[in-house]
This record gives sequence, structure tokens and C-alpha cells, in this order.
Amino acid sequence: MTQQVNAIAIGVPVKAVCWVKEFAGTDPEGKPCLYATMGQSGSRFFVLRIDIGTGKCAKFSAGQEGGAFPPVAIWSRSGNCLYIGSYSGHLHRFIPGLEKVETIGAINPGAANFACGIAEHPDGTLFIGSHPGCDLTRYNPETGNFTRYGRMDPDEMYFYPMAGADGTVAGMAKVMRPHVVVLDPETGEHRAVGPVADKNSQQGQVELVKASDGLLYIKSHEGNFRVSGMDIFPVKDLPEPMPAPVLPDGSTWRWLDADIFEYRKLAIISPNGSERILNLDWEGDGTEIFMCHTGPDGKIYGSSVLPEHFFSFDPASGRLKDHGACSTAGGEAYSMANLDGRIYIGSYPGAKFSVYDPSRPYRFGTDRDANPREFGRIDDVSYRPFSMVAGPAGKVWIASVPDYGMWEGTLAWFDPQTEKFHSHRHLLPDCSPTALTYLEEENLLLAGLAMIGGSGTVPRAKNGGFILWDPDRDAAVWKGDFGLSIYSVVDICATGRGLAHALIRTVEADQETHSLALLDMRKRSVVSQTTLTRPPHGYVNPGLVMHNRHVYGFTHRGIFRAPLGTTDVEVYWELPADGDVPELSTYSATVIDNTLYFGCGHKLLSVSLP
Repeated sequence: MTQQVNAIAIGVPVKAVCWVKEFAGTDPEGKPCLYATMGQSGSRFFVLRIDIGTGKCAKFSAGQEGGAFPPVAIWSRSGNCLYIGSYSGHLHRFIPGLEKVETIGAINPGAANFACGIAEHPDGTLFIGSHPGCDLTRYNPETGNFTRYGRMDPDEMYFYPMAGADGTVAGMAKVMRPHVVVLDPETGEHRAVGPVADKNSQQGQVELVKASDGLLYIKSHEGNFRVSGMDIFPVKDLPEPMPAPVLPDGSTWRWLDADIFEYRKLAIISPNGSERILNLDWEGDGTEIFMCHTGPDGKIYGSSVLPEHFFSFDPASGRLKDHGACSTAGGEAYSMANLDGRIYIGSYPGAKFSVYDPSRPYRFGTDRDANPREFGRIDDVSYRPFSMVAGPAGKVWIASVPDYGMWEGTLAWFDPQTEKFHSHRHLLPDCSPTALTYLEEENLLLAGLAMIGGSGTVPRAKNGGFILWDPDRDAAVWKGDFGLSIYSVVDICATGRGLAHALIRTVEADQETHSLALLDMRKRSVVSQTTLTRPPHGYVNPGLVMHNRHVYGFTHRGIFRAPLGTTDVEVYWELPADGDVPELSTYSATVIDNTLYFGCGHKLLSVSLP
């Protein structure tokens, strides 16, 4: 039975952009201008044409096939146009004068979720590398045909192509064992060449570069090589790198606010060094909300995703505010926790760690007086700080998945008194902690671990599990999986008396299921477990919260709840089928008084709770 509750739309807190790339081009009259591709997670990506004299902007949004992000784009000199690869796995084009973003077609249907890179060959064709199939595709603008070469490596997921002035086609296969693959475009033959690095052991370094002579080179721990056709040749020194692009009069450009992810102020630097600052007048449609959190001052705080902006909402006044950057990471805040009147923030990428005091003026930075103040990375392994608990042993505890291409994330802590970090890895073989809660009566942390490693890896573990951690001893006191089949522990919520609700994802025979389990950590047993069937539930999201006599959770279709001490699940609220947001993607939600706050696409919503 679905409860009869309605959601209230509070507003759109953030309208920022990501994946910003700029290109020197010409407008429909042939005058020099700049183009920028910009992604926005709450809507479609767009192309911005910037008048380099006035800063006036013209905005051209992608169509339905465009997706939110344009991770790669190039300005084609032969075609005098922009080519864009989107997160929807499509190739797009913008031709000055046509004044629209057109969709050319799917890059590699069923294999390419998004483009990793686009390279223009001397003959004018495009080579496009994709994720997750580590595949390579060629597009011929004259014929409109795609040639799909397939996988460039049997195990990797990302492929970044380049094309040399001599016609050589090569690319980087990433991220577990980064190496170069060369291709014969006529026959489709390809093979790995040169040194191989190992990301997990952090051994070696391999980079494919295009130098100022237009040729391709490998820069590596085993030396330098020139790539020519299907072969490589050792070279002592590399030529100078490709020069930065310039406008026809030799002027260059740079963003003055890229470090805070604003992209409103653009400097044009003339050859004599003088600068003109353009204040751009574009407006975004909205940035997706990733998480919500209750601050120590009773306000809602949250993070948008790609880019990460820190926002707040005051339920008393109704004021919704975008504060801007809270981290140099720029992706999203995965987790927040309160301690001694401050909010601690863990951000992706790099598991950057920041602290914000709501009682002080907002000025983000890395210096001691900054607020928020970023301390840097938690450690050199963590990358996605999935979950955070503050208080036990006077510390802030963070559960993180590792960097791209690595296995085994960390359980780390930060001591606010000493401002020191310490990390524990190898908690369960080849597993990473993805959820964390505090059993207050037992004074124990309960961590849930997933089989996953960092992005770009495939699972090596046979099962996930749980760990009980003594924060005073800083050591594990129990490990196990209760006999459950666990691909990942999506979230955990302690509910008192040694009990905790856990959202569990299971993958067996390529079939994925989700369930809500009730764990008794005093007895080390599973009290009950209920499968969240689809429909009405769908895929679960993190965001378990306890309120009064229920625990509430999120799926991509809505909100469910179960009475405390049970897993008797019922649907509490469903996302309207005719709404403008196809699914929920909130990573965490929060409750103030009797109101649950959460993100729905780029909008902040609330529902009343009994």
C-alpha cells in the first residue's frame, strides 16, 4: 500500500556547469569567437558561443539524445565545426550558422556509454574511444558512416585515442594497467605496445602525448618512445608539447573562476600581456542534488553533483542559497557529519576533506582561516568517501572506495584536535567499505563492505561483508557476512539496542536484486530480510534515515519505510510518472522536525512524516 503523501518542491539551489572546454572558432559571419561546451547534471549539455569583444553569450542546448554531460569535444579545422561526445553515448555536431546541436548517431550501440576522447585524423575522419567497452570507433564526416573496431583491450574499460600528423592512430587503455594500443585503421588490427603500469600497486607510469611536431610519443617509467604506425622506437628526449590554442590575433584566454566552478569570468590576454575581463551572461538550467544533511544550526546543507557546490536551506525563513565551492575536488560531496558545531565534508574525486563552521562567514580556501577549509586528501588510496560518522573516540570516521584501477578502500579517521589522518586498508580481501554507522550503546562502528574496487575495475572478491570496529582500540573486533550474498552494502542505519537496518545489493547469475535486512549485532545474526521487488521499488539508493517509529529509504522510484525492528516494507511516496525528473538519484536525505528533505534531480523536495 502506498501512503497518500505529496512532495513539496522547494526550489533549485544550484545552476552550475561542469566538463567545460573552450575552443577558438568563428561565428556565422566568420568573425573570431570562442565556443564552450558545458554540462549540467539537471538538464542537457549545451554549447556556448562567446563574443570575445563583449562577453555576450548565445546558448544552444542539446536535444533528447544529448545527455547531461559532454565529457569530450574538439574543434574540427577541416569541418570548421564542433564535434561533441556525450554521456548518452552519442556523437553530436555544432556548425556555426545552423545554430543548433545536431545528433549524428550512437557511437557504438550497446557498448559505448560515453566517449573518453575524440581525435581528428589528417584525413578528416574522427577516432572516438569509449567507456565501458574500451572500444574504438571511426566516423567519416563525408559519408556519415561509422566503422566500429571493437575492444582495444580485453580487460580495461576506458580508451583515449590520439591521431598523429603522420596518420598514426594510438590510444591509452586504462585504468588498471595503463598502456598504449596501436591500430591499423585499414585492417582493424591492433596490439598493445610499450611499457605497462600497474595502478593498484602504484608501480610505473605510462602517458601517450602528442608533441609540437604533431607526432605521438610514449612517456614512461621505462623511457621515451616515438609511436609510428604499429611500432615504437626509443628516443632520448621528447619534443616540446603542443602549444596552447590561440585566437587569430595571438590572444589566449583563461577562466578566472574555474577553481570555484563558476565559469562566469573569462580573461582575454593579448600578445603584449594586457588582459580584458569578460563577464559572461549565460544561465544554466539546474545542477542535480547529490546529498542533503542537517547541520548543527538546524539548517539543511547539501551538495550538487558535477560540479560540487555547497548549498543551504533554512526551513524557518525559506531561504535557499548556493554558497559555491567547498572543496577543490569539484565532483560531489559523498558524505557529511557534524562534530562540535562544525560540518565535516568528504568529496570526490580524491576523497578531499573539508570542514565548515556555520557560525562564521563563508570563504572557501585551504588556509587556516578559510571557511570551509580544505585539508586535502584523506590518504593516497581513497577516492570516493561514501560514508562518514563523527564523534566516536572524538574523531571523524570515513569509509571510502579507492582510486580508479585500485582495489581495497579504506576506513580512515581524522582527529580535529591534532588535524591528523590515519587509514586502515585490507579490511576484507579485495573489498571496500561503502557504508558506516555507529552503534552508540555498544560504542562500536559497523561498516558494510562491497566487492567493488575503484572505477574501471572488475570485482575480485567472492562476497562483501561487515566489520565491527572498536573506535577506542582502533581495531576490528568482528568480521563476517551472516551467510548473506552481498555484492555491496548500500547503506546502514543503526536503530538502537544493537540493531541496524542494512540495504544490500546482490548480483547472482547477472541478476541484480536489492533487499532490506535487519541485523542484530549483539547476537551477530540476521533478524529478517525483505526483497525490494521491482516494481514498485526499483534500484535502491543510499539514504536510510530513522524517524519516530520507522526507518525510511530511497529507491530510484520513490521512498519506502519499515517499522523499527522489522523489514515489513511499504511504499511511502512514489515519484510521479508524468514528472519532469525520470528517477531519483539522491545519495542521502535528512529529517528536520517531521519533514524529510531530499534531492530529486536538480530540485530540493520535502515530504511530511508522521
